[in-house]
Amino acid sequence: MNSTRNIAIVCNPKSGKGKPLQLLPLFEKYVTQHQFNFQSFTGNLPNNLNNFTDLVIMGGDGTINYTLNHFKHINIPIGIIGCGTGNDIASLLLGKQSNQQQFEIALFGAIQKVDAGMCNQKLFINGVGIGFDGWVVKRLLAKNLLQGKAAYYSTVISLLLFYNETKVSINIDGEQSETNLFMLSAANGKTYGGGFKVAPLAEVNDGLLEIIVVDKLPVLKRLKYLPVIENGKHLDQPLSFLRYKTGKKISLQSTQKLKAHLDGEYMEANSFDIEILPQFISIRTTWV
Repeated sequence: MNSTRNIAIVCNPKSGKGKPLQLLPLFEKYVTQHQFNFQSFTGNLPNNLNNFTDLVIMGGDGTINYTLNHFKHINIPIGIIGCGTGNDIASLLLGKQSNQQQFEIALFGAIQKVDAGMCNQKLFINGVGIGFDGWVVKRLLAKNLLQGKAAYYSTVISLLLFYNETKVSINIDGEQSETNLFMLSAANGKTYGGGFKVAPLAEVNDGLLEIIVVDKLPVLKRLKYLPVIENGKHLDQPLSFLRYKTGKKISLQSTQKLKAHLDGEYMEANSFDIEILPQFISIRTTWV
């Protein structure tokens, strides 16, 4: 075996209806063909990464989020094989690739430093959604329906009719405001929810978060502008209820508990402190 590479493979058997477990033997065979050492972790994580030169994560957004937050600081390159129910992070960092192409990138892709975010001491790569987005994820979890765009879309439609805004105080890089909040997105990547282009201008390595604040919105406008947001066209024209800016630090407070998600992982709190962590992790990817 080639001792110059020792790869930790993290595989979530519960992700993507078991797809990671189906792909694991194929990826192990691929690694073996290239004479690299490896150890696979199915349903658990390594105690530490001290003896490994690479980490490969097989699963969806939730698996990546869980692994990053378990270790907090990962000093070795990370390869991603997106095979979960939600693969927005893989799409963000790799684009559309076949399983075989993802295998190749996970081992031999160019190593790039990318930004991460921190929200209430939890890491994220793609983004944070507070308010309406948080309710959508809570509802999807309750239905056990994290099945991509169709489930996301149907849940969004049903919630649009009954969702109530919450009064909040928002501070973005020292600029204070108050509003009845429909939703706030702090995005490092362009899409979530299986492809909704919430932050079409986001770049994963620019040291900034794309911040979209949507104020109180009547039901008819909610229905009218959902397809606009889905297609990433909501920044093409001024909208009275929407504010867009870039920033590095966000603080949000409310007297009520707010629903939120980090890369699709549900959370709730009265206050949120969010910041960008420039060039925080090393990812094997396709772009240079």
